[in-house]
Amino acid sequence: MKKQLCLAVAALLLTACAAPASEPVAPATAEDASPPQAVETPAAPTQSPGTPQPAEQAVPLYWVDAQNDAGRYEAEWDYNTDTVVARYLDFNAATEQIVGEPLELPNLNADLFADDEYLYWFWSGMVNDTPVLLRSELDGSNRVPLYEFPQGTSLAVWNSGFASDGVSLYFRYCQISDDPAVPDVYSLVRLDPEAQTLETLTTWSPFGGELVGVWDDRLLITRRTLAEDCPLAPVYDHYHVDNLNDLSDWMTTSLCALDPATGEEEVLYECSGSWLDRQLEDGALWRVNERHEILYRPLGENEDTMLTQLPQGMQFLNVYATDVTFNSNEEERDWLYLYDRTTGSLTRSPRRRWLGGGDRAIWVVCEAGPGQYIVIDDASAGMQAVADADGNQYLIDGYARYAIASRDALLDGSIPLTPVTRPGTV
Repeated sequence: MKKQLCLAVAALLLTACAAPASEPVAPATAEDASPPQAVETPAAPTQSPGTPQPAEQAVPLYWVDAQNDAGRYEAEWDYNTDTVVARYLDFNAATEQIVGEPLELPNLNADLFADDEYLYWFWSGMVNDTPVLLRSELDGSNRVPLYEFPQGTSLAVWNSGFASDGVSLYFRYCQISDDPAVPDVYSLVRLDPEAQTLETLTTWSPFGGELVGVWDDRLLITRRTLAEDCPLAPVYDHYHVDNLNDLSDWMTTSLCALDPATGEEEVLYECSGSWLDRQLEDGALWRVNERHEILYRPLGENEDTMLTQLPQGMQFLNVYATDVTFNSNEEERDWLYLYDRTTGSLTRSPRRRWLGGGDRAIWVVCEAGPGQYIVIDDASAGMQAVADADGNQYLIDGYARYAIASRDALLDGSIPLTPVTRPGTV
């Protein structure tokens, strides 16, 4: 699915490049952005120095994440062979299977992303490791490397995604520091696999930032800046700004649109603090204000539109094609609510499942099409087998068994869900 806008801005807590673990890393200001320049990567002999000419795009920019129109991919660890495997959930067939050959990698620090044509395999390790970027057919076949990255770098795409124009890939890239007191350096790069060039479009300051989507044929990024009158000095430790929370009162976070051809950058929205105070979904910034109103602001506009007023205590979850989902705690139990974007109705789902050791509201994982959702149907099974198309068995930590739920099924417990089966397994 060539998504013209990113649907992924969930967690922005990304740490030093080694792993997607704990603390945030950050970016520079819009004023700090510079025109595209070539990255120094000794492993790429065809790379040209200096400022590159604007790259010709094959198609408008689109977002690539863990799913396309047909299904969703997840990287799993096979405990039989200690390898990384690709788990594919087919929306139409309601099945799960392993696709492609296992990858021999040191750990499961891997991410899978898919557009309408290809499956992309990302893996990054520590300062002494060399990152891996592979591309295959959607069934995992014909897997080939796209670029030879130097040691001590990382592909900082953890669980989010990247942008593409049909030829080049755009993603966060990290030069890993070998000194905990020196922050890792994060840049937004453009990789042309055919020309074998890797170019820097902009570099973030140590305060951090993310690539969060595409809009208007531009790249959406966040940046953090520290006020000049801040009385506190940044403390650099563990490869990043270690006292970011202490600096938050003097921090501004901006959402910017970066033109990859020119390097020009426009600030679309900014707020005080270390994080965006709104959620970027479906071409707009969303939030629930102190009066419990759902507000949304289309990108490029300056005014909010109020959709409806919510009951007190609801937490915003996600925006989908037909619904906005919320969570609410009532009578010491949590519940899923669906706001119908067409009718404006807000309805509680009666569906419940055993999740995290307790009776919980059913959890929506992702959208499987308009008004169709992947949900966790069972999360108590532990280690499970998943097979590939040839019947080979793989043992994964597949505690989550999925089902497909229509909107009507989420709101009416008498309408059955469609279990996602695993052909080739018992």
